[in-house]
Amino acid sequence: MRVLITGATGKVGQHFIGRLLAASRWESVQLRALCHNRSLDPSSRMDVVHGSISDRNTVKRALEGVT
Repeated sequence: MRVLITGATGKVGQHFIGRLLAASRWESVQLRALCHNRSLDPSSRMDVVHGSISDRNTVKRALEGVT
C-alpha cells in the first residue's frame, strides 16, 4: 500500500511520518510525501514529490500509485 502525506514538512506531518515509519505494524506501507518548500530526510520507505498542493499537475503526479 502507498499512502500520500500532504503537509509532510509541517509540525503534524513530520510527527506523523516519524511515528508511522517507526511502527512495526506499518512496515509494509510505502509513503509518498508532498513537500513544497522544505525537504525531508531520505527513507527507503518514502519518496518525495516536490511542489504545491494547489498545483493540479503536482497533485496528479503525487497520487500516481497511491492506494
